[in-house]
Amino acid sequence: MGVTRVLICDDHAVVRAGLRLILETRPGFVLVGEATNGQEVLAQARQTQPDLVILDLSLPGVSGLAAIPALRQAVPNVKVLVLTVHEDEAYFFTALQAGAAGYM
Repeated sequence: MGVTRVLICDDHAVVRAGLRLILETRPGFVLVGEATNGQEVLAQARQTQPDLVILDLSLPGVSGLAAIPALRQAVPNVKVLVLTVHEDEAYFFTALQAGAAGYM
């Protein structure tokens, strides 16, 4: 089993810190970067070529929903896991249609 390269994107530092802590204690995952908005996550994804992006939907500038297809275009094999407080089914279906692999 290989290593999964992970890029985190959330505008809340405490969320990024918590995810970082979880990933650092799990074998098989390596954190390749953190971003606070849609523009940063796209730039970092192009640079780091992650296997997985953990993405919030509510971001300043380019929203998470808008970033999903751009991420998939920039890094075609990337999996995008949406991690959000939005419980509305419309967000869920829109994220999946945009190319997200999962929604939590």
